[in-house]
Amino acid sequence: MIVGVCSVVTSAGLGYLSSTDQLEIPEPIKDSLFGPGETDESGESETPQEDAYEREMEKIVTDMTDERKDTSAKQQKLAVALKALERAKFNASNVGDAFKTVSEASKKLAEAKAQILVYEGLANTSTDDDEKAIWKQAVDQTQKKIDFFQTTYDEAKKGADKAAAALREKAAAEQEAAKERARLAEQRRVEAAAAAEAQRKAKELADLKEGCKNVTWENVYVGGRPGADLAFWNKTSITTGGTTITKGNKKITTERIPKKTTVQENQVSGRDSRGRPTYSWRNKVSYDGYIGIKGKEVGWVAMNKKPSSRQPSSCKDSRPVKRNCAYEPGDFNKLHTFSDSSLKFVIVDNHMGVMQAQTGKFYSIPDKKVMDNPLTSDCKTKLDYK
Repeated sequence: MIVGVCSVVTSAGLGYLSSTDQLEIPEPIKDSLFGPGETDESGESETPQEDAYEREMEKIVTDMTDERKDTSAKQQKLAVALKALERAKFNASNVGDAFKTVSEASKKLAEAKAQILVYEGLANTSTDDDEKAIWKQAVDQTQKKIDFFQTTYDEAKKGADKAAAALREKAAAEQEAAKERARLAEQRRVEAAAAAEAQRKAKELADLKEGCKNVTWENVYVGGRPGADLAFWNKTSITTGGTTITKGNKKITTERIPKKTTVQENQVSGRDSRGRPTYSWRNKVSYDGYIGIKGKEVGWVAMNKKPSSRQPSSCKDSRPVKRNCAYEPGDFNKLHTFSDSSLKFVIVDNHMGVMQAQTGKFYSIPDKKVMDNPLTSDCKTKLDYK
């Protein structure tokens, strides 16, 4: 099924298409724009992502329709060339008669000129007055023929020149028509390729739109499926129980007791014999406690050793060597204050920190600073997620 642009594209985002451009959009691309069987009647998108999706689809449609406009222009040029060829063929249709006429006139003129030379010779050499008069009369009559044949030849020559010009015009018109046919054939190939590419891009964009729904949260790209791929997503603190969590070039560990937090980064440490970089894990930051979220703040909770009276016997003050000491949470030490409390831990490859909903502001635990969302994705660049 093919749907005219004018009957389909009504949104402000696709208003660049003129109502007089009766171009066509294949049904799969139309479905990518509006969904199967749907048209955009509201004039507005519900979310910034819908606006971005429509903008990206507009680019795809524009690329395709530009090629179709080029095809239409080349079709018009070919039509002009074919009309010129038709005129040239008509003008050249009777050239055979013109060349035949000038050939016959030239032959008769040559014969008459040759004949008058004979008569003039006879008149000049004759000694008899009566005979001389006869030859002079023959000369006069032949001269009249020459004059007639010369006039006939001159007119025929003009006709032949026009015929030759018509043949040249026909040859040029045929050559131009052949060029325009070739140009149109090539443009149709380009248009077909553009249509196929538009279909591919439309599907790719539709797949991206669906895929982004799984790896975003509250208008923000978070690099994984919330609650499935992202560690500590629904937690307000990071404690690993002594286990090290590695994500790309970052590691985070909290001791089982007393929950001291260490974040490491895999950094270039030197070069091997071939000049290639070598890497080693180096501490980026550490805290005498665990990382936590409190309201709109991110910070770390200090772990304080409990009084001796609350310690197990292995950790009493009387023990020279203390073991298995007990700790309890102490003060919350603020690292950064966000504008609201819509915060989640985002622990993904190469990044560990706290993300804010809607704005995408990100506090990097290893770097100890706030920044715009450092995660890269087409969800951000094409569909305007933060």
